[in-house]
Amino acid sequence: MSIRGGFMMRLQGPEEEERVRISDLNRQALRMLWQYLGRHKARLLLALAATLVVTATTLAMPYLMAVAVDTYIAESDLQGLALLSLLYVALNGIYWFAIYRQGYLSAWVGQHVVYDMRRDLFDHVQRQSVSFYDRERVGGIMSRLTHDVNAVSEIASSGALNLLNDVVSLVGIITIMALLSPRLTLVTMVAVPVVIISIGYLGKQMRSAYREVQQAIADVNTGVEQGMAGMRVAQSLSQESFTVEQFESLSLRNMKANLRAGLLFAAVFPTMTVTNTLGMVLVLGYGGNLVNQGVLTIGVLLGFLGYVNRFFGPLRELGLVYNSFEAAAASLDRIADYMGREPDINDPADPQRPEGGFSGELAFEQVTFGYDEAPILHDLDLHVRAGETIALVGTTGAGKSTIAKLLSRLYDPWEGSVKIDDVDIRRIALSDLRGLVTLVSQDVFLFADSIRENIRFGDPEATDVEVEEAARRAQAHGFIEKLPQGYDSQVGELGAMLSGGQRQLVAFARALLADPRVLILDEATANVDPYTEDLIQKAMDEIRQDRTTVIIAHRFSTLRKADRIVVVEGGRIAAMGTHEELIDRDPIYQRLYQRQWLAQDNEPTS
Repeated sequence: MSIRGGFMMRLQGPEEEERVRISDLNRQALRMLWQYLGRHKARLLLALAATLVVTATTLAMPYLMAVAVDTYIAESDLQGLALLSLLYVALNGIYWFAIYRQGYLSAWVGQHVVYDMRRDLFDHVQRQSVSFYDRERVGGIMSRLTHDVNAVSEIASSGALNLLNDVVSLVGIITIMALLSPRLTLVTMVAVPVVIISIGYLGKQMRSAYREVQQAIADVNTGVEQGMAGMRVAQSLSQESFTVEQFESLSLRNMKANLRAGLLFAAVFPTMTVTNTLGMVLVLGYGGNLVNQGVLTIGVLLGFLGYVNRFFGPLRELGLVYNSFEAAAASLDRIADYMGREPDINDPADPQRPEGGFSGELAFEQVTFGYDEAPILHDLDLHVRAGETIALVGTTGAGKSTIAKLLSRLYDPWEGSVKIDDVDIRRIALSDLRGLVTLVSQDVFLFADSIRENIRFGDPEATDVEVEEAARRAQAHGFIEKLPQGYDSQVGELGAMLSGGQRQLVAFARALLADPRVLILDEATANVDPYTEDLIQKAMDEIRQDRTTVIIAHRFSTLRKADRIVVVEGGRIAAMGTHEELIDRDPIYQRLYQRQWLAQDNEPTS
């Protein structure tokens, strides 16, 4: 026996565990959908009222036909027939108005549910920890936010109401048919088991098929995203044909999954047509015999045939609604799966803040951490004074960037603590921490917007004057004003219209506008030309003022900016001190200097 989540469960095989997981997801998905529908209860009730009016008028029309034949036509009562005809027209008018209101209200509810769900899902995904994005593919996330949410639209709008309409119609039709002729009603029911068995089987297959469709679409989205992002690499290596082949494989899988779902969906109509025909033939044959025997009137038979036709109509619609439910259920399961995932990094229940505010003093105390099972940092201790600039150096994989990520609380340590001004960052509100610590990476991300808006992202409330002042301090104003549209120039997808150095300067301007107490510069001067490096060095001098700065150094010119150099090796602090101190006594630093920085040491400083 094993105990999980407070429930005792018998250990099952993989298939049984998957079935239980899917069943739990289904219930969670339905609860989630009901909660979203409940937000628009008033309009949903109005749509329900319109649906009931539609059902009532639909049920009344065949009965009026029977009355017209047996009561007025048979007795040549033209006046009564005229009045009944007017009533029939009036009912049709009510029917058309009610069905219009039902359609509008259900569409309104459906679109608002989709809007709310997509907004909440996006917000939930945005609050996920970095580890979530390590596991999930961008295409899969996009698929849930777009295709899966859209698939819910039909069931959230007309699906539920149509289901109710069909069920109420069936109950009403069966009741009226039983009152008109119990014998013919029993004959009609002969075809019902065929419908139930066939729809049940098709529904089970369709749920599986639609899951494959949703996954295939997610894979296609991933293929598109990776293909576009890696286009330059593919072209530089002349591997366009390989990339196309990979995408064709994903598209082929998507096509096969959709064909299977389409084949199952296509089987619904012939099945319903056969059962409809079977029911009509049985009623017409047996009912005609009853008319010949004088047991049944022609009007009742005509009315009954009208109800039989309407009886199989809701059954057919139930098949279509069931198909929509299966498609939406597969998407709801995928959405509920995401919505049920809690972030690894959460806001503290009782956030703390120093009385005088944060000054930027940093401390790593006995920190152990790794991304998988093997730790990268081992019992790491490090203290940084407020306003101090330190440079982290070490070989690749030593743990420098991991230190930066823990300080930004992109991850939490396995053991030990990371503190700012003697407050564990796990006890600092995330909104405070994000404003307190800013990470500027070598791989700068820019939004496909103007330079002005990319800088303003550091402080959405900043004025144009403040944006330009930040750009000046970051040494970015010079190249920006030379662009055809200046600050309104578009940077392109991922900043493709700018050089690497220009993107770095824009990122510095953005960080200046954010004005953090703690700044982390991760390989900020890597892979740039000497002129751009000179600008970046000047920008770093500006951006470091009056704040604690942690630099992951790549160039020797960057090391010169640091008050202290910290050597990281094997996930531990191996040594620390000035350049002169370390070059005299630390063999690790000596090797790094000989391999990476000796040639740069003689370059003139700016």
